[in-house]
Amino acid sequence: MVAMKQGPDRRTANEPSRGSSTWTVIVIALVFCAVIGVGYLAFKTQVLPTSFLAPQMFSSQPSEIPTGTQTKPVPADVRLTREGIDLLLNTLDEAIRRKDVDAVVRHITSDATITIHMKQGSQQQVALLTREEYRKTLAMAFAFPSANDFTRTTTTISLAADEQSAKVSFKSTETLLQANREFKTEGEETLLFNIRNGKPMITSLEQTFPGDST
Repeated sequence: MVAMKQGPDRRTANEPSRGSSTWTVIVIALVFCAVIGVGYLAFKTQVLPTSFLAPQMFSSQPSEIPTGTQTKPVPADVRLTREGIDLLLNTLDEAIRRKDVDAVVRHITSDATITIHMKQGSQQQVALLTREEYRKTLAMAFAFPSANDFTRTTTTISLAADEQSAKVSFKSTETLLQANREFKTEGEETLLFNIRNGKPMITSLEQTFPGDST
């Protein structure tokens, strides 16, 4: 990105720490279950959308190395491009429509910063998740019936000058189904890509769930 700005530190005393993994999973589970239980009362109950990002740019298959030859080091000049990021986003969109959790999560680094903002009426919850906690949350979201029409809109891509990192922001919509009713949900997401071991990986993920648009 031309000028990536670091946002304010979200790890304040009023937010849960990454160490309290049990608490964060319970918060997500309770919010998700509450959404289902009230039947989207007045069409304003919040549901966890299924947006996320980062399909792999390069093949993960190891190349065959003839006996007696040395292993070639990973090229140091791997760079991110707008075209490559667009390809990653399109591939990920398809993984979301297929509800393939592994196809999404495997592109997040093990030490990624994952922040979830959720609104319940006038209240807003903020949770910091590990990658495995996010995997469980995403699996719960994928389990909810939908029209498989996840659509990404207004995508903004900002590349760093050295093309080793990029910031991607977008909005998304998706139709969820319940008791013969349809609910159009909206979400916002910001991701930070970095080159790790010669391939682009998500090192930061921030999602905001403002609710349905019906």
